[in-house]
Amino acid sequence: MPTIKKTQIYNGADVALPYKDNTSPVIDTLGNDGGVLCLGAFRTGTYSMTTALNVLGIDRVLHGRHMATWAKDNPLLLQLWARAAWANLRYMRVLYPNRPPGWLKPEFASDTTSFTRQEWDVLLGDFQSIADVACLYPESLIKAYPRAKVILCYRDPDKWAASMDETLVQTVSGWPGTLARRFAEPLVGTFGFTMRWDVLRAWFEVETRKEMRAIYKDKFEAHYAAVRALVPPEQLLEYRLGDGWGPLCEFLGVPEPGPGVPFPRVNDGPTLRRTLKRGMVMTLLKALWIVMRFPLLIAVVLLLIWAARGTELWKTIRQ
Repeated sequence: MPTIKKTQIYNGADVALPYKDNTSPVIDTLGNDGGVLCLGAFRTGTYSMTTALNVLGIDRVLHGRHMATWAKDNPLLLQLWARAAWANLRYMRVLYPNRPPGWLKPEFASDTTSFTRQEWDVLLGDFQSIADVACLYPESLIKAYPRAKVILCYRDPDKWAASMDETLVQTVSGWPGTLARRFAEPLVGTFGFTMRWDVLRAWFEVETRKEMRAIYKDKFEAHYAAVRALVPPEQLLEYRLGDGWGPLCEFLGVPEPGPGVPFPRVNDGPTLRRTLKRGMVMTLLKALWIVMRFPLLIAVVLLLIWAARGTELWKTIRQ
């Protein structure tokens, strides 16, 4: 893999960082052996927790929503995260036994099945926390950052299964998502929905949506049991949305916000579905334009020729 520096992925002109460079950190960065790993599963309030940390003065929190925005203008960033998925999610080798997936460039697809502290530092070293996508790599992140505090957002397993199915899984694997993945993205040259679906399948260690639905709750409980086994109790906070500021602030050693500051509740299911569907529609429209633009151009030329019949221009052309 080529040597990558942090300045190449986060300090580019087209990459808007979600934090202020002159911030006075409440806690140190992950790269300085501080930081917070938010390892709760998708759809457990990870963006609400990200926003809550921001309110507490912890500005440098990386969430999957930031990555989705940056990847549009920074393909190198996307490739490094793609490599993290390829290296850490071993079931990827089952999904792609003979070659790496199309969303991973060959130079990033080495045979290694580990992701080093140095590689994580390139992606996360300047951040104080990571949420959302962190749930994919608990073992690797805890090994890389053993002194980091860990927040484990939790919710009722049945409600979590319903939320996962109604938002991420149905949207990406239903017929519009399948059309976007198999037809539109290869034409457009993007792989966002394909990569999302592959990562979900590799995380659940299944190949189909039917198999995934059958083990929602088993995967959920196994994930939380694994994190609990890896993290010392004094470094772990299990948190449910609704617990308020108290447990979180006590765990982080920071004062609670004023009494008029509610705990954030953002990125609910309908909001996420709208966001994903909007991106899907844009991808399908781009693919449709690629397919139709040449026939459309020919049709316009023929129409102009037909409309010019009998005019002086037509007579001149015929001479």
